[in-house]
Amino acid sequence: MTRFLGWVLLLLLATAQMSCETSRRGAEEYSGASRAGAAPGNADRPSEIASRQIAQLNDLGKMEYRTSQAELARAFIRQFHDGTVIDRVMVRKAPGKGRDAANYFLVGMGLRNGMFRAMALPLQNGGDNTFSLSSATERYILTGVGCSSCTFNFEGTRIVGTTCADNSGGSRCDLRVEPGNYMFTRQPSTAK
Repeated sequence: MTRFLGWVLLLLLATAQMSCETSRRGAEEYSGASRAGAAPGNADRPSEIASRQIAQLNDLGKMEYRTSQAELARAFIRQFHDGTVIDRVMVRKAPGKGRDAANYFLVGMGLRNGMFRAMALPLQNGGDNTFSLSSATERYILTGVGCSSCTFNFEGTRIVGTTCADNSGGSRCDLRVEPGNYMFTRQPSTAK
């Protein structure tokens, strides 16, 4: 009986710890588009540069994931680190025109406290139709304020802004650009 109660207590403690981990709050959100500086020693910068293959374009032009979408969703949730839940992950080609080199982005979309959230990370083309994510890649983060869905706006193959799906008064999408990511590396320490 004591052994059974010990297992129940251990299970309760583990559940309590997991719920605390998902309710931590991250850095304060900014209104409007902003770009964080990439100064050396920045707390958002991963401690080591790592690269991981995400997807490959097959002979039929279809994207095949080399890292599962479930694993990518978990990595996005860790990267947001503020309670955002990601329920959709995709690799999307930037809508460049003419001779623009094709750029692809890893995109995760979901909700935080009922507000739309998304993050896009540029992928590196290995030249053989393989696409990898480097921890040095910057993050484009969208937060919908009174907006049910937001989209990234492009200039050529670069993300330059956002659009709110419903143009009702007071609705907007805020874009923030942060240096580096720790999707597949250890999260940097925020302790000073």
